[in-house]
Amino acid sequence: MISAIPGLLFIFLIPQTALNINDPIYLTRITSPIVIDGHVDEPAWDAIDPVPMVSYDPVSGLPPSEPTEIRIGYDDYYIYASIRAYDSNPSGIRANTLTRDRLSGDDVFHILLDTYNDNESAMAFTITPTGAKRDATISNDGEGPRAMNADFMTYWDVATHFNDEGWFAEVRIPFSSLGFQDDNGRVEMGILFQRGIARKNERVTFPEVPANVSRPFFKPSLGQRIVFEGIYSSRPLHFTPYLLGGLEQNYRINEDQAGFSRIDDTTLEAGFDIKYGITNNLTLDLTVNTDFAQVEADDQQVNLTRFNLFFPEKRQFFQERSGIFEFNTGENGCLFHSRRIGLSSTGEQVRILGGGRLTGRVGSWDIGLLNMQTDRYQNIDTENFGVLRLRRELFNPYSFAGAMATSRINSEGYYNLGLGADGNIRFRGDDYLSYVWAFTMDEQVGRQSLTDASKLRIHVERRSRRGFSYETTAGYSGETYNPGMGFVPRSNYYMAAQALRYGWLPGSQSSLLWHSIQVEGEAYWNATTNSPETIEFGPSWSATTRLGASFNASATWYYEAVPFNFRLLGSTTIEEGTYEFFRGMVSYQMPSTRLFRTRFEVDAGTFYNGRLITTRIAPTWNVSRHLELEASYLYNLLDAGTEKDWFSVHVAQLRMRTALNTRLSTNAFFQFNSSANGVTANVRFRYNFRDGNDFWIVFNEAINTNRDRVLPVLPRLNTRTLMVKYTHTFHR
Repeated sequence: MISAIPGLLFIFLIPQTALNINDPIYLTRITSPIVIDGHVDEPAWDAIDPVPMVSYDPVSGLPPSEPTEIRIGYDDYYIYASIRAYDSNPSGIRANTLTRDRLSGDDVFHILLDTYNDNESAMAFTITPTGAKRDATISNDGEGPRAMNADFMTYWDVATHFNDEGWFAEVRIPFSSLGFQDDNGRVEMGILFQRGIARKNERVTFPEVPANVSRPFFKPSLGQRIVFEGIYSSRPLHFTPYLLGGLEQNYRINEDQAGFSRIDDTTLEAGFDIKYGITNNLTLDLTVNTDFAQVEADDQQVNLTRFNLFFPEKRQFFQERSGIFEFNTGENGCLFHSRRIGLSSTGEQVRILGGGRLTGRVGSWDIGLLNMQTDRYQNIDTENFGVLRLRRELFNPYSFAGAMATSRINSEGYYNLGLGADGNIRFRGDDYLSYVWAFTMDEQVGRQSLTDASKLRIHVERRSRRGFSYETTAGYSGETYNPGMGFVPRSNYYMAAQALRYGWLPGSQSSLLWHSIQVEGEAYWNATTNSPETIEFGPSWSATTRLGASFNASATWYYEAVPFNFRLLGSTTIEEGTYEFFRGMVSYQMPSTRLFRTRFEVDAGTFYNGRLITTRIAPTWNVSRHLELEASYLYNLLDAGTEKDWFSVHVAQLRMRTALNTRLSTNAFFQFNSSANGVTANVRFRYNFRDGNDFWIVFNEAINTNRDRVLPVLPRLNTRTLMVKYTHTFHR
């Protein structure tokens, strides 16, 4: 199987067609003042022609149902954009939230900037009628589960205004907040605008987006080329110190093992971050005594497999420019996962002494370089983490090839090294080939063969929501492949997967906006014994209505060869052996534009030797723009096929988001997990003076709910912390 891969690569890497690129538009330079107040009434705006907007949903190719005027201009220091979002029914404008980085069924104005003009990565800026804003980064042309990073934050200004004609917004984005390349002052980027009219489930875009494209706003390759002239690097410097103080309470077992005593620890910390623009397209970030006290808690998960669960990165420092460090190896794995830095295997924080990151573009190469040093923690030695990422355009503007190297070295001489190469090739129309190869070296394993310590994956797909599309995957993972800075759910296998689907866009007379049917199957074989380990196969159907509701239904047959006994939900054992079971799933999601909406899901059927019923309900209620309630309840009812009766697992979540205005907000996140026997609370108060200048109060608490499950009886309180943090950014 492996020997056939080079020939397959050779066939697909030959460019088969010449791809057309939009002729660039030269933007208007603004020469008179613009006050960012949301009124869009300066003469400078009227001197700029609005871009032609075209409907994408619910019917493609039509003029907007509501007049929409979007303009863009620039001066020496800023990009300016505005929208006059006229509306024949101003009371129907959805303005549900004041919270930064939160969209909740609002009307929106989206701006996507492909700042490196590479058709792969972009920065996205979103504005709601209340003036709430969200910034994000896009990688891999919007493809893949981790293509959008909504935890990214940069510096920009926005103001909005309501009246009886609609809503209006003005946006000012500093060139110093963007990475770009200039050719003697000439800068070329890609841009995509979108207006969302929530109550109509309508999206209008510039430039026009083909109806068969899914997730159009997240695809830099669809952007219109634009040109700025007379723009040069300003080499900005941002210095952000922080001061942190607080109290932590924990309970530790007494020396006689007969009870617990409370330990109170006070904290007083200081540190800083530095961001320096070495050139207009190369940025250096330095951090000392890095702190993440204000990060939201992880969502509780229930593991119904024998494999590790994946938890996403939420820490701000690692979110910035994270797209360049993406190196997905398939099957939800990756060569580099930043959660390996500063977090123990149980999720406890390990002090990060400091480090640096260099990101940007040098010539035709995208570059990412990261180095971090952690402190000693309990039985974990101090460690150094290093990553080098390179990537460049290949063959055409929609394709790239890249490489990555990782190192993890501790003070006792242990090391884990990783090397990899990847690429994504658009070889015909909507058809793409992606490939990835990775190799690891681990000091504890000793001498390893190239085959045993490698992972290889080839993926070919057609990206279209209309007509026939497909995904074909072949992969291999060696027995000793172990990325010490990445994530790998399983190893030592061959795998193959195939998905065939057909999608319809029924037209304006149908209540359905889009629907598709799919047949999908995947199989894993043990690479040592060549025996099958996992097989899944079944059909599915998905649909979206014109009002924005969505439906999904699937039926799946499973085969599992369990190589060893493993504990399931901490209360029963799945024994070594082979199992066949069948499951069905249906789900319904109400339109996200409703003030009260919910998602229902039921997944039921046989499960190993027994039966499993999983239900989930996830309602959201925008009580007002000042208060949003979001809940989730997951119920698992399991009969494991053993002597035990049915038992259940409950996971409940409640998020309460309050905001007095766009600067002052509180987020409270409560969770209950019956399998973990605990309740947790994460409450974060934030006052945002301006971008980079924040005051935080953070409260965390964990409570034991089943105290007498062990002896001695556990304390009611497991841990409690109260932290106060202030950050202030100085600009040059």
